[in-house]
Amino acid sequence: MSNTPSNTAVPQKRSLDVAQGTNNTRQRLVKVTRACDVCKARKSKCSGDQPCESCIRRGLTCQYEAIYLRGKVVSPRPSGPAVASPQRTATAPGYTHAILSVAPSMAVGSNHMHRVGEETEPPSRASPGLEIAGQYSDSTSGLSFLNRAWRRISSKESSQVVDGWGSTEDRQPLMSAGDKPFLERGQLQMPSLDRSRQLLHLYFDVCIATYRLLHRPTVECWLGAVSENAKLNQTLFHDIGRAKTAVVLSVLAIASFHEEKASGESGTSPASQADTQSLSDMLFTEASRLTQAETGIPKLESAQCRLIQVLYLLMSCRFNQAWYTFGHALQIISALGLHRRDDRKRQPNSTKRDYIGEQCRKRTFWVAYTLDKYLGVIFGRPRHYHDEDIDQDFPDAVNDEDMTSTGPNTTNTDDCHIESLVYHARLAQIAEKISREVYSIKPVPDQVRLAASHRLGAELRQWKASLPPFLGAVNPSSLIPTFRRQATALRLSYCHAVILAHRPFLLKNARRSNVEMTSLAQDSLTECIAAARSVLEAVDRMAREGRLFHAFWWTHYVCFCALVVVYVWAIQQSTHNTASAEDPRGILDQAESCLQHLAQATASNSPSRRYSIILQELRTEAKRKTAIPHREQVLASSATANGGVPPPLDGDVIQEPDLQNWQPLFGSPMDMTTPGLQNFLDDWQTTDWLDLDASAFCPFPEVDDISAWMNNAS
Repeated sequence: MSNTPSNTAVPQKRSLDVAQGTNNTRQRLVKVTRACDVCKARKSKCSGDQPCESCIRRGLTCQYEAIYLRGKVVSPRPSGPAVASPQRTATAPGYTHAILSVAPSMAVGSNHMHRVGEETEPPSRASPGLEIAGQYSDSTSGLSFLNRAWRRISSKESSQVVDGWGSTEDRQPLMSAGDKPFLERGQLQMPSLDRSRQLLHLYFDVCIATYRLLHRPTVECWLGAVSENAKLNQTLFHDIGRAKTAVVLSVLAIASFHEEKASGESGTSPASQADTQSLSDMLFTEASRLTQAETGIPKLESAQCRLIQVLYLLMSCRFNQAWYTFGHALQIISALGLHRRDDRKRQPNSTKRDYIGEQCRKRTFWVAYTLDKYLGVIFGRPRHYHDEDIDQDFPDAVNDEDMTSTGPNTTNTDDCHIESLVYHARLAQIAEKISREVYSIKPVPDQVRLAASHRLGAELRQWKASLPPFLGAVNPSSLIPTFRRQATALRLSYCHAVILAHRPFLLKNARRSNVEMTSLAQDSLTECIAAARSVLEAVDRMAREGRLFHAFWWTHYVCFCALVVVYVWAIQQSTHNTASAEDPRGILDQAESCLQHLAQATASNSPSRRYSIILQELRTEAKRKTAIPHREQVLASSATANGGVPPPLDGDVIQEPDLQNWQPLFGSPMDMTTPGLQNFLDDWQTTDWLDLDASAFCPFPEVDDISAWMNNAS
């Protein structure tokens, strides 16, 4: 015990009380001349702090973004330790690297050294923030708006539980956990041969676009054998094997799924879904059983049937199962050596491989390569194939009907269906460079990222210029259905690659001190917005022409990316008052239409439903930000009416129009019940774009309930 006299030593608790009392006295003596946005909207008294006492009590986000017209802008006082936000103290574990990470591959390296003076993104956030699914995100992170979206997703999904489905993803097999389950009811009745041929025709002409890994006449022969086995009541794989039979059934499943989507049959009620299984699911389920029961050494068909099943799983929005099935296919492809040329170890006098088989090997590999790049982006996970490990040639531009076992039987120079596969693979190679160089998870200087962006952007333009006319210059509406689908798919993929290359600098053009860097960033902005507009135009046209838009999983994702760019651009334009030749009203109205198409097309599947909810949160912020010029106009009008004197803006009396009457540049009136986010784009990092890409696939157990899949409400 200390013997210090009591009049010279003040206990710690007493000293805190005295300090608080002194601060409170000082606050009472200081006139509050600026209220926070929430208090202004409520016309209530504000303490002038940030966060203010009123927002702390209500648990709201406190921000000062309203226009201030009373002379020099008054910055809000920071709150003292005694009035810290309860939300902040509740989520303040001592994490020094509080960066949101959707996948392990998104970790930021910290061992990279830079030259002095280079502008480099920080490898981590400065302070911890809110906790989401066991991961931490700084409260000022550019991805903080996702917290609201995930809360809505969780609430929306959990409120749509249908009785009779008591399981959760914890009771599902690991490789399909969270996906819509396949119903095990009924026995497959093989369609008639004529009906099967119709489906086969639909598959090759409409369904697959650029992923043409099969030889059509060969599959037609397999179909005849499977149909004959069904007619004779023999096992479907009799005499042809399980893998080839699985190829046939998977092809029919994809075509049947497209028909169901086009006719609207897939939108049945939960009650009817509980009693019946669609033909497409029955065909796929049988094909899956055959692949799982396959024995012996893997063959080319072993890889082909699994890749086709991946396409079915993706279009039916069973993304987890698609990921693992794709991984199995990749292992088989590696075991078969499809990533290497056949002639590297063949002796000059050895027997040459069958030409059709040789071409199908090449087709199969490059389809897998292209899917690998896109699935890596969508899931936010590492790509499996690396160009330095590959020396496989592209397949020959020969149509299926012109191929024989000894080689092509024609010198026909007409348009070829396989060219779309080759050009898509070449585009995927550029996308791989973009992912590796522009989105490096290492703390790379912005100058290096920007230089890579423009160099690869030039490669993209060269790729586009090299397209044959029927895939590039010709209007898709004047083409036959097969080429129309191919041209549209390539255009969307090209626009996605442009967006991928240039969007990191969407938020950087207004923060550059270097004139040259500012100019380059402005060029990136122009190309990015032009690509986004092109996507929205294509999506709007597809959705209005027919219901097949519902089945195109890749189109949904590209639409999501384009809408994100448009909303982020609109927020940035209004925040920094950046001049642009682009009309914000036109592109935002177009975004409204495409967001509606996306929401309607994906009401019954979780990933795209999440796309819609995430976009709605960005849209809300864009509406708030684009309403700021209107607020300036209202306040200016009020000042004119008062003889040039601005209305008082102190915390006690705020003469201001009702916020409910303020209108943004687009959409319905703003909902002011939810507080906006303060400068949430200022801390956006390049790798945040990757996390946002994968935001629809974050593993939230409370969201991915099996029963929620059975309800079609959006």
